[in-house]
Amino acid sequence: MTIDLNSFRFSSPARIRFAETDCNGHMSHVTAVIYMEQARADFLNGLGLFSIEEMTKSGKTFVLAKQTIEYQNQAYYYDDIDTYLRVSRIGRSSLEMEYVLFNRTRNNITGLGGSTIVYFDVQTQKSTSLPSDMPQLIDQFETRFLSKA
Repeated sequence: MTIDLNSFRFSSPARIRFAETDCNGHMSHVTAVIYMEQARADFLNGLGLFSIEEMTKSGKTFVLAKQTIEYQNQAYYYDDIDTYLRVSRIGRSSLEMEYVLFNRTRNNITGLGGSTIVYFDVQTQKSTSLPSDMPQLIDQFETRFLSKA
């Protein structure tokens, strides 16, 4: 399978820390999930929709409903990993995201992932409609991100 990283306009960098490795010296399987979560939080923060302040003001947040990962290649302590993220589907109250964990040190893909997050009303404890301008928010943020990269 060929992955075109140019089709992803956002990435979140990380360096594998010693504590993120297992007894075999590989990046722990849990670490990939952590990197996906960090990329997702960075992305949502960039949209202005995921902070304690915003949640307090709006009473809304995002919750993780589903997550998958397929491990492709091993990674090791001190490797540089870029977690690429893109929104693959915008629903009424949810976003589906795709991830590529790219190992810059070894020039290969460590893992491929996906997640579904739901926009959530904290008071009613139910899903709620995404902001109507969500596609524009995503496009504007990704364009700003690319111009800084």
